[in-house]
Amino acid sequence: MGLTKRPSLGEERKVRVAATAPSFSPEAIEFVTSRLRTMLENKAFLSMGPYCEEFEQRFAQYVGAKYAAATNSGTSALEIICRALNVKGKEVVVATNTFAASAYAVINAGGKPVFADVAGDLCMDPADLERRLTPKTAAVMTVDIGGLVSPNTLRIQEICRRQGIPLIEDACQAHGTTLGGKQAGAFGIAGAFSFFPTKLMTTGEGGMLVTDDEHIYKEALILRNQGKDETRNGPYQNFYDRMGYNWRLTEIAALIGISQLAEVEQFIHRRHEIARLYDRLLGPVESIRILKTPPQVRHNYYKYVAFLDGQDREALQARMKDEFGVSLSGYVYEIPLHKQPIFKRYSPNALPVSEKLCATHICLPLYPSLKNEEAEHVAASLKKCLTCA
Repeated sequence: MGLTKRPSLGEERKVRVAATAPSFSPEAIEFVTSRLRTMLENKAFLSMGPYCEEFEQRFAQYVGAKYAAATNSGTSALEIICRALNVKGKEVVVATNTFAASAYAVINAGGKPVFADVAGDLCMDPADLERRLTPKTAAVMTVDIGGLVSPNTLRIQEICRRQGIPLIEDACQAHGTTLGGKQAGAFGIAGAFSFFPTKLMTTGEGGMLVTDDEHIYKEALILRNQGKDETRNGPYQNFYDRMGYNWRLTEIAALIGISQLAEVEQFIHRRHEIARLYDRLLGPVESIRILKTPPQVRHNYYKYVAFLDGQDREALQARMKDEFGVSLSGYVYEIPLHKQPIFKRYSPNALPVSEKLCATHICLPLYPSLKNEEAEHVAASLKKCLTCA
C-alpha cells in the first residue's frame, strides 16, 4: 500500500499569505507622488487645504450625502456626531459586537453606552434594541460589522423613526457596501468611515463624517478644528465658545484618499471574485458555516466571516500560521464590548448571541492583491486543519 508523501514543514512554510494588505496601483502611486512633489515644491499648506475639500466633495457624492467632513480618524467622526447630538448625560444604544472606538465615542462625548445583542449576521438585533430603549436614550448607533449593512438596518431605522431617536451609522468598515442600492453611511442622521490601513480604502490614518444634516456638518467643521468658529466676522481669527480638538486631516492623507476612492469599485470587484472562490471551495465543508450575504446587499467583503463547529479556534489559527504560512484576518470581534474589562460598569446584562458568535468565528485573508492560488492555499489549509482537528 503506497503512502502519499506529505510536504515537509519547511516546504509548507514557504507559502506566506498575509492577513491583509493595502492596495495601490501604479497609476495611484504616480497620482499621489507627482502631486505631493508639487505640494512640497510650492510650499503648500499641508492641512485642510484644497485636496481635503476635493476628497470631501468626492466622498459625499459617492455616498449620496449632502455633506462630508474629513477627520483624522473614524473614531473622531463618531465622537463629533455624538457631540453634535448632545448625548452628554444620556444613553446611546450601541451594538456590543464592535470595535472599542464605537463606545469610546459615546463616553468621550459624555454619554453612556448601552450594549445591545446582535443577530446571526453579527449586526445589531432590532428586537434586543427595543428592549434597551428608555426615556434617557439620546441615539442609537448601529455598526456595519465586517462591511455588511444588515437588512435589519431597515427595521432599526423604523424603530428610531417611530421613537423619534436619531440613528448613527458606524460605517467604518463598509465603504461601498449597499443595501437595496443605498450606500453605507446614508442610513442614519450621520455616518462615520475609517481609513485605517486595514480598511477597504486607506489614507494611513483618517476618517470621514457624512450627513444630510446641516447642523451636524457645521458642528463637525468647528469641533475638528479646536472648536474654532470661523464663520464669525471681524478682525479676530481665534474665537472659541465650545471645546474642540485637533481632528484635522492632512493634505497628504487626503491626496491618498482621492486616489483610493477612484479605485474603490475595482477593489470591491476583486474582493467579490475572491469571496466567490472561497464560497465554492468551502461551501461543501460541513464543519464550517460561511456568513452568507443577503440578496439585497452588495457586500464590500471587508471581512470574509466563517463560523466553526466545535473547533479550538486558537489552535487552528496557530496551525494555519505555523504549518501553512497563512495569517488569518482579524476577528470582528473576538470579545464583545460588554465582556471587555474597560466597559464592565456599562454592561450588567449577558448578551448570549454575541458571546457565542464572537467566540466561534474566523475571518479569512481577503484583499485585492491576494492571488487566486493564494486563496486556494488558504482554503486547502483550512480544510486540512479542520479534518485533523
